[in-house]
Amino acid sequence: MTDRGIRRYGITGTDTGIGKTVVTCALAARARQLGLRVAAMKPVESGIDDRITNTAATRSDAERLQEAAGGNDPLPLVRPYVLEEPLAPMVAAQRAGITIDMGALDDACTTLSAQKDLLLVEGAGGVLVPITKRHSFLDLFARWECALIIVAGNKLGVLNHVLLTVRVAEAAGVAVRAVILSQYTEGDEGLAEATNYDALVTLLPQHSILRFPWVDRVDDLDALAAAAAGSGLDVLLPL
Repeated sequence: MTDRGIRRYGITGTDTGIGKTVVTCALAARARQLGLRVAAMKPVESGIDDRITNTAATRSDAERLQEAAGGNDPLPLVRPYVLEEPLAPMVAAQRAGITIDMGALDDACTTLSAQKDLLLVEGAGGVLVPITKRHSFLDLFARWECALIIVAGNKLGVLNHVLLTVRVAEAAGVAVRAVILSQYTEGDEGLAEATNYDALVTLLPQHSILRFPWVDRVDDLDALAAAAAGSGLDVLLPL
């Protein structure tokens, strides 16, 4: 299923709620601003009741990704599986009596990424979150030959979380393209937040360490694209 003409990234986090979707949308918006054809996926999204019509304020991550990538790709391809309970995909699927078919995910990815320059695949939480009993998001990224972008919430403990993620990814043969230190809250920086970037640069000298600022208008694609450009995320794009 691999198309050598497309750049593929798996976007994972060091935790939940640390700005992974915001960064992914910003990267997609910036890529489109530069004229690239973008596909974005959230292969399995949990914590969503698709019987309820979402408003602009309550849109799901997948819907935000769909819009950031141009708004033309069908949501069932952007998000092949949607699960109601806010649990790890494997657990939510088991409780709902749903079997997640990796082949169906492959087919959606192949269709969605056809004739595109960039594929962004956002995982759920961390890299080892299970999709099925046998497959984690790391397995999915390896399966789709995605290099890894780690979105790391800038807080106390992030050094350990980043180093663990990098080591497990590289042990599995998945290349880490960049670590993006995300300012995911509006509050003032503490000592840890002020020193994490320099520490990561020291600890991971062979990797790109980038910073992404707090953005209060997360539905403003121009603002997100500007934040991506100002953060140096252009180095990740196939220009």
